[in-house]
Amino acid sequence: MLLGFYLLPRTIDKLRAELPGGDLGLYVNHDTGFSAYIVRRLGLDMNDFRNAVAAAPDEDAVTAWLAARVDAAAAPAFNAKLESFVVERMSAEDQVLVRERHPVMTQRPELSNILDVLDADDELTFAK
Repeated sequence: MLLGFYLLPRTIDKLRAELPGGDLGLYVNHDTGFSAYIVRRLGLDMNDFRNAVAAAPDEDAVTAWLAARVDAAAAPAFNAKLESFVVERMSAEDQVLVRERHPVMTQRPELSNILDVLDADDELTFAK
């Protein structure tokens, strides 16, 4: 968590990985992806956020940029929404995208909550 919000550090890491010298690996940053969803729900523009991450000399600068633009008091409600976000309530098109982008769902069909899907997918993708 960052500023009390789930997934912000993960999103920042993915944006950093897009920078020259970075390695996005198996991650992707689609306009229809979950990171983009998070950024939109925070009321931010993904390209502005991407540029802020690219320009920031360190983590504190990214945190300060975010703190000036998001209300940390909204974090509990934001996180509660993510905790209740399940694949079955997504549109049929979005369900297809999630299943394509997170192959762990074929191995773990019981997964439904998007946070569990992301955790399991990261564990599978980056297993040592």
